[in-house]
Amino acid sequence: MFRLIGRHFKEAFQGIFRHFAMALSSANAVTITLVLVSLLTLIVGNVSQITKNLEESIQIYVKIDKEIDEAQIPALQRKVEAIDGVGSVEYSNKDQELDRFIAGKGEGGKIFEIYREDNPLSPAFLVEIKSGYTLSGVSENLSKIQGIKEVEYGGATADDFLRVLTTIRTSGYVIILALTLLAIFLINNTINITIHNRNEEIAIMRQVGASNSYIRQPFVIEGVFIGLMGAVVPALLTIFGYKYVYESLNGQLISGMLTLLPTNPFAYYVAAFLAVIGMVVGLIGSLMSVNKQLRWRR
Repeated sequence: MFRLIGRHFKEAFQGIFRHFAMALSSANAVTITLVLVSLLTLIVGNVSQITKNLEESIQIYVKIDKEIDEAQIPALQRKVEAIDGVGSVEYSNKDQELDRFIAGKGEGGKIFEIYREDNPLSPAFLVEIKSGYTLSGVSENLSKIQGIKEVEYGGATADDFLRVLTTIRTSGYVIILALTLLAIFLINNTINITIHNRNEEIAIMRQVGASNSYIRQPFVIEGVFIGLMGAVVPALLTIFGYKYVYESLNGQLISGMLTLLPTNPFAYYVAAFLAVIGMVVGLIGSLMSVNKQLRWRR
């Protein structure tokens, strides 16, 4: 069995070198497509990370009615936690709210220390939402709870921004799938031409009694290696190109909230993903092509 497998690999490599121009053409088709797949994967991966960071950092600020006393807070907090989409809930009493207010004013905020004795601020809940829920939807349900004075979350702008990021992420997945199918189509066409030009070779193998599966195996292995050849350049561009961009931007876009995924391991995972796609595309494309030539079955 091992001798047979070795023979198939030997014939596959011989086929690549004998028809190197066609093999290179097939590999180039895969390379061009995988460069686009790589770019989209890098974008989608970072958009997913940014969306996650924003969802975790954007909190819904829930002001509590001043008429609610401290003894009623635990029961009110349980009602807030019971709302669909609510993740964690942090309680902030009036003193903590004053501390937050003063800290937000910088050096000039110290003047508000005079309100320590007669604090006019309301206590509040700081609410984080779960992934998949909208800020506006959760905020609307929170505002219906008796004892809640006001709900703030940044308005429709924050919700729309998260929705746009989610749309980009979903669209990216669809385009990556479409490009993968395109790569299969391209390599199928180029390998089909190669195999068609080798009809005489296939006919001789049939004449000496070779089965369809025996004829098919070297071509399939050849397709896998062609796909792998086509993935080398995109993989290298992914690792070194992304590293350059990451270091140039200091790992973030605009602000620390929009952070990029670190090169290691993200870029290496994408490179490995491209290698797998290249081999799978080569396998499927060559399998489809050789099956067209081997229409009859023994």
